[in-house]
Amino acid sequence: MSAVVRKLVRVNASWVRSLPNLFRSEKIQIVTDGHDWVVTEVATSLAKSLSAKNLARAHVSPFFHFFSGKILHFNSIPVPKRFRNKVIQTWYHINKDDPRLKQMDQVASRIDLLHTTAQTTKTILTQHGFLEEKIRVIPMGIDLKMFTSAPAPERKRIRAGLGISEGAFVIGSFQKDGDGWGAGMNPKWIKGPDVFCDVVERVAKELPIHVLLSGPSRGYVKDRLTRAHVPFTHRFLNDSADVNTLYQALDVYLIASRTEGVPMALLEAWATGIPLVSTRVGMVLDVAVDGQTALLADVEDRDKLTAHLLRLYNDSILRSRLISQGIVQAQNHRWETLINRYWKELYKPLL
Repeated sequence: MSAVVRKLVRVNASWVRSLPNLFRSEKIQIVTDGHDWVVTEVATSLAKSLSAKNLARAHVSPFFHFFSGKILHFNSIPVPKRFRNKVIQTWYHINKDDPRLKQMDQVASRIDLLHTTAQTTKTILTQHGFLEEKIRVIPMGIDLKMFTSAPAPERKRIRAGLGISEGAFVIGSFQKDGDGWGAGMNPKWIKGPDVFCDVVERVAKELPIHVLLSGPSRGYVKDRLTRAHVPFTHRFLNDSADVNTLYQALDVYLIASRTEGVPMALLEAWATGIPLVSTRVGMVLDVAVDGQTALLADVEDRDKLTAHLLRLYNDSILRSRLISQGIVQAQNHRWETLINRYWKELYKPLL
């Protein structure tokens, strides 16, 4: 089957599967790609929170044809055309050399509001000519029913079930940092897998560490850790809710990214009571306080990231402070609280 034929089949299938939209009564339609479980989970949380507060009814689906008089919220996927509806685009992260920046005029003509979770993304967009009055910066939320902190005996049981030795200092990384959906041997540099590996290899020379990985396309990281003889475990999960269990096995979560929109691990680590070491990226810059809720380093600062991990291992008072203050920050970012901003700043003005 040729590429042209395959594309026609996909397009026609999308139209057919959109037919139920003719009968949908929800005023807000949140559009996802149908594959990325993180994006889908965020969309579902938005819809549930709007309903729980009796603000509006929303429907989540990857199929967006046959709507009229609705709000279409494209959550982290491109807006393919101009619709006869009000349109919101969520754009989480962006690089200064991002090819999408060349399409700013086209993007602006197709949407009514652009939502992002980080001030850095807004700054880059406005520097490239996007109208500031069309941009809304609203932080990401967290579902505290899904992400919780377990007591010490439960954490010990989970670690044992993963085959992690009791005395190991466990460093976590749950993300997709390889191109495509295969082995992931070609790294996505914006996620900083090279920095992550450089740092944990240094720490492994000083401490008895174990790296716990999750997410698809982690081939580059796994290959680096194998060649450096750094112990690691990789668990690929089938349900986003299972990520909470992996957090319980950690001593620290390390974010080494060069660019991010949130990242999700920021809120998830806080909610699960795991100390966080991170580069200054995305929403981290807006809400994390160095030494209070996280230990921060500039992008690519391997020395500082390494020093933070070593310090955290040796300083129980610091660990306790990061855990307690992180849990407070997670409470501040509950969907039940943030949904009021999404309603007032994004949805209500367009209804």
